[in-house]
Amino acid sequence: MTGPAPVPAKILAVDDEPDFEALIRQRFRQRIRAKNLEFRFARHGEEALAVLAEEPDIELLLLDINMPVMDGLTLLAELRTRRSGVRAIIVSAYGDMANIRTAMNRGAFDFVTKPVDLADLEVTIDKTLESIAHVRDLDRQRAAAERARANLARYFAPNLVEMLAERDEPLGPVRRATVAVLFVDIVGFTGMAETMPPEQVLSLLRDFHERMAAQIFAFGGTVEKYIGDEIFAVFGLLKAEESDAANALRCANGMLTALADWNAERTRRGEPVLAIGIGLNYGPAVMGDVGSDQGLSFTVIGDTVNTASRLQALTRELGTPLVVADALISKIAAARPADAATLLGALTNHGDQALRGRSGAVCIWTRTIRA
Repeated sequence: MTGPAPVPAKILAVDDEPDFEALIRQRFRQRIRAKNLEFRFARHGEEALAVLAEEPDIELLLLDINMPVMDGLTLLAELRTRRSGVRAIIVSAYGDMANIRTAMNRGAFDFVTKPVDLADLEVTIDKTLESIAHVRDLDRQRAAAERARANLARYFAPNLVEMLAERDEPLGPVRRATVAVLFVDIVGFTGMAETMPPEQVLSLLRDFHERMAAQIFAFGGTVEKYIGDEIFAVFGLLKAEESDAANALRCANGMLTALADWNAERTRRGEPVLAIGIGLNYGPAVMGDVGSDQGLSFTVIGDTVNTASRLQALTRELGTPLVVADALISKIAAARPADAATLLGALTNHGDQALRGRSGAVCIWTRTIRA
């Protein structure tokens, strides 16, 4: 199976001498026939600007200096003002140092004097096209890097994005770590989505994701996954910290505050208020790539994760916006952050609770007032 045919390089020759076009066509006839090069022709700078406007994919100019209407040096100045990316090779009998310096200062890439040595001109054209291709490749790499950073910014706090973008293996090999895990979703979202137009559903999800992810990033968390209206976040993904558990609870509180602000906006617009459910846990997890050679994704797995997900589901049964595993509470108490009393004071010990799909009970804490 053959790939697409290569696109010929397009060159605009700007020269008022009538025999210059014939000379170019004759010299490059084989490469024109092979669709390696395409040439366009103009007699002065204004014609050249019109051709460039019609064909912005022209990459290279062969440019005389002395022409009527608009000379080559004026054209170079105009292209510089317009921030044009087209490269120019000056092909002129005016080869004195003053003209060469002026042309180079206005952006010319190279200079060939008349009478033209056609072999030298061809080498100069090829060298310039090679430089253009190199710059284009750098632009593609830069665009790819920006896309990668934009993708990372969807999942990681902004201060981590640059560090991750610079790593060959951003999240490292498969490893075991102790992390804080948070799950959050919209209560009753499935029923809501059944009665809403798809565009409104998408708008609601984007608004929800943006507000909740802002809290996750504000407290140093990582969005591991978006699953419909559910967000799975991890604290301590890159490096375990004593503050991970407290940051996860701070994030949960921040989410409830953000929800209250959002609901105030929705009420002013005559829209129904929303409720969310948050599950928090702390403990060991395994993280690394899963999938096949055709498609890999990074994930965090283990009982700590599964339990946090079950705790989130439990918010419905208990009528609370927040259910926290005792393991996370114990970690906060042991770390003793300055705001420990505030963090823990809003929670009530709910004792051991059986969770669906899990054999052992989990001691949980709840926030009894739904935001």
